[in-house]
Amino acid sequence: MSDTTVVVSQSATSNTIVNIDPQTGETEIIVVAESQPDVSVVISNDQGPQGIQGVTGPTGPANVLSIGTVTGGATAAATITGTTPTQTLSLVLPTGATGATGPTGATGSTGATGATGSTGSTGPTGATGAASTVAGPTGPTGPTGATGPTGATGASSTVAGPTGPTGATGATGPTGATGATGATGSTGATGSTGPTGSTGPTGATGSTGATGATGSTGNTGATGSTGPTGPSGVIAVVSPIVNSGSTTSANLSFAESDDQSILPNQVFG
Repeated sequence: MSDTTVVVSQSATSNTIVNIDPQTGETEIIVVAESQPDVSVVISNDQGPQGIQGVTGPTGPANVLSIGTVTGGATAAATITGTTPTQTLSLVLPTGATGATGPTGATGSTGATGATGSTGSTGPTGATGAASTVAGPTGPTGPTGATGPTGATGASSTVAGPTGPTGATGATGPTGATGATGATGSTGATGSTGPTGSTGPTGATGSTGATGATGSTGNTGATGSTGPTGPSGVIAVVSPIVNSGSTTSANLSFAESDDQSILPNQVFG
């Protein structure tokens, strides 16, 4: 194992204990609040024999170690400043290798269009260039000039000029008066009968009609059976009887008389 030497210097109001792991070479720095003269301690990683354990000292106040500056550098370093119980640890960390480029982030949304800037001032006119040897394009036709004065009338042409274009259609004239009514046309053919409509609702019952005329007398019924013979009547003839009939069919008439022994409408057998 190679020797490792650590030199620690500190103020008179603090103490630093350095532990070195002989297997890994890791160093542990423990700050203990004690009062002692300035010292410089040389520690080797050669381990000596185990000493007698000393008496446990009183518990000191808790130390507050805050982080100071953290800077980059070629070599790592740690510096403790201040006095217990408040001290500051400043670190110098070597810069690591540049990491690989990360993936491209998603495209952000398009920002709002900025306001239009003011128009800049016109720049100076450039120097006139050399004359071109190639004809440039024909420029646009200029505006029509003012009409010149009318010239003197020329001699009449002997050749007919071309026919001018047809003029635009004029506006529609006003509507004319209504004409006389035409003769009535012939009657058209009768159309086919339409479908029968649905039956309408039953109407209300009408009032009773007048009594009809009496019907004709019906046929005479059959002759009934002969009734029993009545008692014999007593006829007293007090006036002459005239038979204007026959012996089989008598038609008797009586002469007027004050004697009423014979009842009117007497039937004789």
